[in-house]
Amino acid sequence: MTDDVLDLAGGLAGSPWLYLVVFLCALLDGFLPLLPSEGVLLLAGAFAATGRPDIVLVALAAASGALAGDHICYLIGRRLGPPVLRRLRPGTKRHTAARWLSELLGRRGGVIVVVGRFLPGMRSITTLTAGATAYPLRAFALFDAVGALMWGVSGALLGYFAGAAFQDSPAKGLLVALALVAVVITIGEVARYAQRRPGASGGGDDRAVPED
Repeated sequence: MTDDVLDLAGGLAGSPWLYLVVFLCALLDGFLPLLPSEGVLLLAGAFAATGRPDIVLVALAAASGALAGDHICYLIGRRLGPPVLRRLRPGTKRHTAARWLSELLGRRGGVIVVVGRFLPGMRSITTLTAGATAYPLRAFALFDAVGALMWGVSGALLGYFAGAAFQDSPAKGLLVALALVAVVITIGEVARYAQRRPGASGGGDDRAVPED
């Protein structure tokens, strides 16, 4: 069965369609995170250790997809976010979290945009809030491009080195890549839990904010 999986993976790795898959997964993960794009990126990087696909094209496909997806998410937030923010009742956890993140973007916007790209549970929240609070598009595009490129290159290289370390044993290399995928998914779930748990965004200081 392992040989069958490796044959299937090898066929996909040698297909130019893999770049499109990486691009689309990164794009969709920006605003519709059904499948963690890190998993696809790590696996593609691991395949690249065999010579197919091209590691540079994998990184560029991931970075460009991430950049496009983040901008779609930003525009959704810009269009739909302000009415939602106005309906949030002061003193609620969602209002507190939204205010905390918008203030953080105002103080350290570039850092938050870049770091948010590496946190599966936070990237869409960060980009939606950036759009909803009218964070400058030019600044967002600049910092998001930096974050997307760093994310694409680091993810592709991490998978590549995992695959290269076990090049003589493809089955082990595949298992290592899958283990890295599991770790990334776990980190994403922990980030989501940390963001949702009570008091995660600075407690009840916001409860004193008067109604608009």
